Amino acid sequence: MTEPTTSFEELWSTTPTWTDEELKEAVTQSPLEFPLSEPEEKVQAAMRKVWDRHTLERYVQRWDDAYVPDVPGGLWDFDWRACDVGCGFGLFAFRESGRHPERAYLGIDKGTRRGSKLLQRIETLQRPNLFGMHGNAIPILARMPDESFDLLSLFYPNPWWPTKHRKKRWSYHPIIPKLISLLKPGGELLLCSNEGFYLSEWLFAMQHHPAAKGVLEEAYVGPVTVDWVESRSHFESKFLQAGLPCGEIRFRKVG
Repeated sequence: MTEPTTSFEELWSTTPTWTDEELKEAVTQSPLEFPLSEPEEKVQAAMRKVWDRHTLERYVQRWDDAYVPDVPGGLWDFDWRACDVGCGFGLFAFRESGRHPERAYLGIDKGTRRGSKLLQRIETLQRPNLFGMHGNAIPILARMPDESFDLLSLFYPNPWWPTKHRKKRWSYHPIIPKLISLLKPGGELLLCSNEGFYLSEWLFAMQHHPAAKGVLEEAYVGPVTVDWVESRSHFESKFLQAGLPCGEIRFRKVG
């Protein structure tokens, strides 16, 4: 009697499990507690300074002569569209595209290993509502038309802990106004993290960034709304299986 085989589709829509050694690698440097505290005043000032001085147009000039992949044309055939920015191996897009064939899911990742394997898996699966792009999300999103998505997700971004790297965090990034304009009215911007400081900074940004005022409304701030079996990224599955608290922040575009 032969053992049942796991289909390609099942393999890449199943939440991974981790060994005890791998779970020991899951760490949080900034403990997460709700309600979130506001960032220190000097941190708030640093964010506002960057928001005022840095523009997306100037930021993306570095890609003027670089290759930026084209958005898959089939994406626009769907009325409801989601984009997972920095999607890693694409767990969220793979799973949700199977559950909602009437919706389109796009995953973008620049990683040499993750991004290339993402495209290989999508090509093998040949699911008509699942799309992938291997490249830096910033110039890709910058070239997209406004009101393109019903959902933009940012699952467990690199925290960039050192202060000298804080401009790389999403809460400082000049892409924020574009992320907001990419949402359709009623669309949601979702960010998840296991780092308390990161969620605090992001919440402050969504509440105080000039591009967000009067445009976004808070939809949810609290612990993640899934258990580890329903994890939406490999990082989330590892953190939750290791017993680390994780949180999510959702803002909805008014309209």
